[in-house]
Amino acid sequence: MFASFRARLIVGFALVIALALFLSASGFVLLLRQEQNIAAEQRIGLLVGPISEGTRNLQQAGWPIEVIRSQLVEVADQYEFRVLLLDQQQHVVMDTANGQSLLGQSLEIPADGPREQVRNGMESFRAHRVNREGRDLYLFTQADVAGGIGAAAQSRMPTRLVIAVPAEDVHQSWARLLPRLALAGAGAGIAAVVFSMILASRITTPIAQMTRASQAMARGDLEQRIEVDGTDEVGRLASAFNQMSSQISRSNHAMRDLLADVSHELKTPLTSIQGFSQALVEGVVDPREAGELIHEEADRMRILVDDLIYLGEIESGAVRMEIEDVAVDDLVEATVPRLRHQAEEASVGLEARPGAGVTVRADGRRVEQVFANLVDNAIRFARRGSAVTITSKAVAGGVLVDVHNEGDPLPEDVRARVFDRFYQADTARSGRHRGLGLSIVQELVQAHGGTVAVESTAEAGTTFSVFLPTGGPTKPTSVPPTPATSSG
Repeated sequence: MFASFRARLIVGFALVIALALFLSASGFVLLLRQEQNIAAEQRIGLLVGPISEGTRNLQQAGWPIEVIRSQLVEVADQYEFRVLLLDQQQHVVMDTANGQSLLGQSLEIPADGPREQVRNGMESFRAHRVNREGRDLYLFTQADVAGGIGAAAQSRMPTRLVIAVPAEDVHQSWARLLPRLALAGAGAGIAAVVFSMILASRITTPIAQMTRASQAMARGDLEQRIEVDGTDEVGRLASAFNQMSSQISRSNHAMRDLLADVSHELKTPLTSIQGFSQALVEGVVDPREAGELIHEEADRMRILVDDLIYLGEIESGAVRMEIEDVAVDDLVEATVPRLRHQAEEASVGLEARPGAGVTVRADGRRVEQVFANLVDNAIRFARRGSAVTITSKAVAGGVLVDVHNEGDPLPEDVRARVFDRFYQADTARSGRHRGLGLSIVQELVQAHGGTVAVESTAEAGTTFSVFLPTGGPTKPTSVPPTPATSSG
């Protein structure tokens, strides 16, 4: 019936509001019902004294009973009750009501009433409930206060004044509150519904925006953002959607860039292979020379594909890492002999400065690859005659390894993209390297639960810093080393 979430929300709010108003009004009526009944008795009973006194004055002045009745009829019509006069035998001798008159009937009113009340120093009254000919009545009379003026006056008068009121007028006096309660409830309900609609709109508007944005993303438009208003659950949901949208958009751009970069990187060796193979077929080049060049280009393609597959395995968590206790200082020292020949060819010094003195939980072979890639990168971009240093030291929670060279400083835009795939700050000096080494470094370090960063200035040179936590990686792809099995 209610198709939209907003409609269901408004209906739910309305039902809750209606229930709350009904319960509060019911409780209010129940609490004040007795008070309203007492107030109704007081309102009528406190009129007995003045009307009785006025009637006595008219009787003492000798006014005829018909004239007195006409005066009492006006009073009874004004206050919406009936007035009776009883003789000494408690027979009704006058009744202001035209229909269903009680004339001639006997009303036994006890001398002492059980519900005597005195208010504000005025003469007290009594209320007595009787049933006459199927009519339930409350009879209000002036109380016989012993020794009081009222008692003496009543004893000299031939009649006694009684105010008769239907019992439901007293017991249902609380019903007079219902129109006011209904009016107040209607006003409160309208205000609450308006507020509910505003609140429902505040809740559903971001959801509707997210629905439209999700549909747009499904159609291929990934650049979607939702206005975040507030820090509540809906605001946090909108913020999370924006983060998801940004991440999906970045991933989509990264995938497109990767395809473009791979296509570009493969195009050059494929073109060379095609050209040399065609020349080989036509016999215009030396077969041995053409074969060597084709083999070289094919080897470049194989290295590129292998690096891409390896990088994809790291990102997907498919790389099996054999976690064990690794002495970082040993890996730092082992990196120098592996790359010393490359450093000598580039006329660059290479020095290890181990100083951590602790072990970390890591895959030693992968960490050694991280250090080798960073040192290889530092050697290629170092100035001739300068030195490359690899330093380790213990820090809070882990080990920090710095690889430093004295090459040209990296501009800010280069530092921001230095870990991107295929990014080469200086293609003239990158040689056979295709810009995947630092991407592999970053993925391997993050797979170990660590971080890698770069700082570069003209005065201090360039430093790549790797932090490895002592406890090792926490990703589910990380597995402990397989225990060796004995032969017997």
